[in-house]
Amino acid sequence: MGEGVARKVVRALRKLISYALIAVLCLPLAMGCYALWDSHVVYERANVEQWQPYKPTEPEPLSFWELQRLNPEVCAWLSVYGTNIDYPVCQAAPGDEEKYLTTDAKGEYSLSGALFIDTANAADFSDFSTIVYGHHMENEVMFGAITNFADKEFFDEHRYGNLFVNDTNYGLEFFCFLDADAYDRDVYRHTFVGKGEREGYVSLLRERARCWRDGVEIGDNDRIVLLSTCAAGYTNAREILVGKVCNERFKNPFSRIPNFGTGVDVQEGWLGIPFWCWLALLALLVLVTIIVRARKATRTHE
Repeated sequence: MGEGVARKVVRALRKLISYALIAVLCLPLAMGCYALWDSHVVYERANVEQWQPYKPTEPEPLSFWELQRLNPEVCAWLSVYGTNIDYPVCQAAPGDEEKYLTTDAKGEYSLSGALFIDTANAADFSDFSTIVYGHHMENEVMFGAITNFADKEFFDEHRYGNLFVNDTNYGLEFFCFLDADAYDRDVYRHTFVGKGEREGYVSLLRERARCWRDGVEIGDNDRIVLLSTCAAGYTNAREILVGKVCNERFKNPFSRIPNFGTGVDVQEGWLGIPFWCWLALLALLVLVTIIVRARKATRTHE
């Protein structure tokens, strides 16, 4: 009788150990699957294709107006030709400067945020210098493509973009790429008094520039935009692409928006679930099957 009880206890302990082993093996895999899925969701929310239905069209930008009805803080649409930068731009109310770090252009929570202009700037881009911020993300979504302009050849080949604001399209001509510190008030500046300060600021940009395009004149009545994003190196490192706002619209010399990289944001799947999730689930099922069969084999030899 005592021997039978002992066997039952041993078998119960073996089952408990087997289930614990399954849990130990499956938990990291499950956590990894969740992390990948969460990353997929973040990049999918930032994927440029998600926002194309709202892009302004001619002759009347009805789709863009619909986006503004969803979120009245949407103020513009920014495109940089030959990159994945093709997004709406927002501006939060004063005192809520960090809102669009974790809020998308529809006003919904999103870790990818949205492109947004400084609350100190005019929403119609009428200031001499307007600063546009965006997350630096992998797969060159949001402002992830800004870093490419550090390469002189890429900078030379990608000269133009477009800014839609106040129901009007303006051309963008990019003439400067530079590095800066996030707290450098000489660069991140909004207020300029007189022609001399504007000229001095352009001279400062040229001194700091890693890439500069000659022949782009910045007059007293001209406007510029600074596209700012985080950079590698240190916590407050920033990369900035500077363009001139032009009344002339420029033709997009690139036939389509490229899909840079092979990130999860461009992967397709079945039933809306990426293939890597199905593969991870299959691996999990195989692992459980192997453990269950091993237990049965052990029980048979007892």
